[in-house]
Amino acid sequence: MTPARHRSQLLMMLSEAAEIEHCLMCCYLYAAFSIKQSEAEGLTAAEVEAVRRWRLEVVRIATDEMLHLALANNLSIALGGRPHLRRFNFPISPGLFPADVVVELSPFDEGTLDHFIYLERPRDAAEHDATHFEKLSYRRQGADGRLMPFADDYATVGELYVSIAQSLRVLVETLGEKAVFVGCRDSQLAPQDFSLPGLRTIRTLDEALGAVDFIVQQGEGSPQSKAGSHFSRFCQIRQEWLALKAARPEFVPHRPVARNPVMRSPILAGRIQIVDEPAISLLDAGNVCYELMLHVLAALAEVAASPEQAQLRRGIGEQTLCLMHAVADIGGLLTRLPANPKHPGVHAGLTFTVSRTELTFLTPATDSFALGERYQALGERLAQLAQANPELTRHVAQMHRYARFWSQRHASLIGDETEDAAPPSPAIPLATLSATRGPATPAAAAGFKAAEIVTGREAVLVFDSRRCIHSRHCVLDEPEVFIANKPGDWLYPDAATPERLARVAFNCPSGAVSVRDRKDGVAETAPAVNVARVRENGPLAFHAEIDMPAYPPGDASPFRATLCRCGQSRNKPFCDGSHGPAKFTASGEPETRESAPLTVRNGPLRVEPLRNGPLEVTGNLELCAGTGRTVDRLNTVRFCRCGQSHNKPFCDNTHTVVEFQADGV
Repeated sequence: MTPARHRSQLLMMLSEAAEIEHCLMCCYLYAAFSIKQSEAEGLTAAEVEAVRRWRLEVVRIATDEMLHLALANNLSIALGGRPHLRRFNFPISPGLFPADVVVELSPFDEGTLDHFIYLERPRDAAEHDATHFEKLSYRRQGADGRLMPFADDYATVGELYVSIAQSLRVLVETLGEKAVFVGCRDSQLAPQDFSLPGLRTIRTLDEALGAVDFIVQQGEGSPQSKAGSHFSRFCQIRQEWLALKAARPEFVPHRPVARNPVMRSPILAGRIQIVDEPAISLLDAGNVCYELMLHVLAALAEVAASPEQAQLRRGIGEQTLCLMHAVADIGGLLTRLPANPKHPGVHAGLTFTVSRTELTFLTPATDSFALGERYQALGERLAQLAQANPELTRHVAQMHRYARFWSQRHASLIGDETEDAAPPSPAIPLATLSATRGPATPAAAAGFKAAEIVTGREAVLVFDSRRCIHSRHCVLDEPEVFIANKPGDWLYPDAATPERLARVAFNCPSGAVSVRDRKDGVAETAPAVNVARVRENGPLAFHAEIDMPAYPPGDASPFRATLCRCGQSRNKPFCDGSHGPAKFTASGEPETRESAPLTVRNGPLRVEPLRNGPLEVTGNLELCAGTGRTVDRLNTVRFCRCGQSHNKPFCDNTHTVVEFQADGV
């Protein structure tokens, strides 16, 4: 492949790289959604354990492709271009990519796995593509020296990136580094926007070459080692697959989903049009979620990564992740539903359809107005679909919340003083949020054992066993007040002064112990700074003015809580110490993420355990490592509670892959 001799040609190459990464991400997700998940689907217990692991691995590889898309776009922005999020709809027509790069949506069968291995192969690998991925024989050969950008040929995706690296060197040698990297670093996606290990901004040749080398090694592996690459991970799945097939020839790990599904198409040869209800209505909503996700990503590039805009960028980034969760939920539901009466036994699947009008709004104001309208319509549609699909309920309030977000931003951009809107901020007022999602129901507290309340001469001592994580501050600091392992009465508040009791309460990370002084009614007050501490191999410890539907009524402290992040607690969302027996492993020292100081550091902190999902936290919060170092400053965030995120303590949507089960609001 000929290296580029001018900027336009290199930007063309990066746009094609972005399209390939984008398409591969969708193909991998489609295949992952099709993988069976239970013995009820005709699998043995050992097979279920294997296919669940495969599904998780394929989703993680798809997430890597999302990272590669972000890096390709960061390279484009660094060169003075724009992020490239467009692509043609599936199945991709021949000629748009080289003949060997066939991109179609297909179930996770043996041929599809072979095809994935072929796409990720190093050039020296002796791999053959699956026969049912039909190819036409052609070459895309451009003439060197032309000014018009052209799509040249390449044998592997890795070869495309090698040529991109060569082109970068050629341009820097010709023009100089400063003249090549003229784009704004602040417009690129950065680690503080998304917790994707390997995400970086680019402004120098060394940084650009490092990003390209990272993509190649994560995909095909280095010449010295393939371990950990997409190629080797897919090969490992194939090895396990063949062993299970040999043990039981009837083994089929995927649902009978459609190959090349479409919403509508004048050409139906080799495609299956989804027409059955409820599949078509779910598909329609799923594609809107996907389109909105792309539009929001494009909007993020228009917001500078400055301290003044940090909250706005976080709010937009959060929307992207929430839309991804909605896409995953709908994508999984579709694979269980009939697609078309003309194709009995064939199930539907998400088509990742993009309309011609997507990403075409011109100004920030009109963009914001259109996004607000779109979110509102999507929220209303999801509310209808959630009546038959309760797993979609959690997305309804989010869509209405984001509709308000963009409507408020539109009002602020046009300076409409008559509009009753707050300044643009990702942190929607908590009172509004609570009114939207509803108060805690009696059922939310139904499982709580009543707290023990003992009234002494000077203080009232409260102990809530359901929240205790046995940190032992109480029995070690005041052993005469808290007499462990004693049958019957074991709390004696008169054995210490109210000040000493208060010290024990404040040191209790879970809030199981709380104290009120009887003389003047003084009790614990909200902290000056809302903090969540990441415990090594353990829970998240919150100290804030916590507003959480899962709290029991009564005198339990609303300012401290230790919430499960291993996924094993029998007392979710609270920690019950299960991380120990489960041998849960997660660092208490996550990497520091660049963040601007919070304008306000306290105030109500809304903590919502989402059904079968993460902890959604809204409000001012400083996330700290176990040693006290500030990891990040946040206004809205989702923390993992399934225990299997690749990016702990943050959620990366793995809960949808492992089918995590937990009550929510």
